[in-house]
Amino acid sequence: MDQESLAQIQQIVGAATEALRTDIAGVKRHTDVVTEALRADIADAKRHTGVLTEGLRYELQLVAEGFQMHLDRRHADDREHLDNQFRETRALIQLSYGQLQERVERL
Repeated sequence: MDQESLAQIQQIVGAATEALRTDIAGVKRHTDVVTEALRADIADAKRHTGVLTEGLRYELQLVAEGFQMHLDRRHADDREHLDNQFRETRALIQLSYGQLQERVERL
């Protein structure tokens, strides 16, 4: 190979190398822009998720309080029913005892 061909090859390789460096730098800049945009989107998603989580936590608290109120009311209703049943049973027992007492006294 002569010097002129070698110089042309070196010039072509140098130009190609410089073009690749320019392309790589452009890709790096684009990657940096995309990375920053993704970071911003991720931060927004985290904030939004935090807000949703707080909202769900509040709604769950309301459901729990409502359920507790329901249980309390149900307990009071059941207690009242049992108390009524106890009073009625006691009255029937007293009546039966009174009738038995009268029978015993008659005998």
